[in-house]
Amino acid sequence: MAQVKLECLPVGEMGVNCYILENPETHQCLVVDPGDEGERIIRAVGERKVCAVLLTHGHFDHIAAVDQVCEAFGAPLYIHSGDLGKLTDPYANVGGIFGIHITVQTPASPLEDGDIIDCAGFPVKVLHTPGHSNGSVCYLLPENGGVLTGDTVFAHGYGRTDFPDGNFSTLKDSFRKIFQISPRQTAWPGHEGPGLVGRDEPEDA
Repeated sequence: MAQVKLECLPVGEMGVNCYILENPETHQCLVVDPGDEGERIIRAVGERKVCAVLLTHGHFDHIAAVDQVCEAFGAPLYIHSGDLGKLTDPYANVGGIFGIHITVQTPASPLEDGDIIDCAGFPVKVLHTPGHSNGSVCYLLPENGGVLTGDTVFAHGYGRTDFPDGNFSTLKDSFRKIFQISPRQTAWPGHEGPGLVGRDEPEDA
């Protein structure tokens, strides 16, 4: 299989990176974190078939266009079980704290650590990386295609841990997990530009 084609579309006032992951052989794709500007995301997808919408976590700035995108393409929704309740509770998804009441009506299927999502013809591995939120995950792409890190880690920092279910100690454990990925590869975060995660294999390996 050819390497997954990745497109990044920053959306909304918070500059959330919405990703379109395409199987270049079949033009099937996944949409990750449709945080806002649903019509713009739909136009960017075009004639491609959206097989699923994936969320790195359930905070309000990452979910505002979920219903619009899922409805447009008839796509199922996936989120880690630890953040499932955030979809229907504007205070759990922290939008309510800022006077922004966003909820998602699309039913979501829960993910767990180690799950493989293979509905677009390429496997995406779920890595549970709590700390920014209980249900934060990273998505590991095949063939060393990179890691979608959500708000767990950015190119020059990491996600805040002062929301109700944030925990810096837990986040440090998640850092250890994703920085053990080998070989070192591109990190595609939930905001701003890409960085690197993982470690190079020893020369004598």
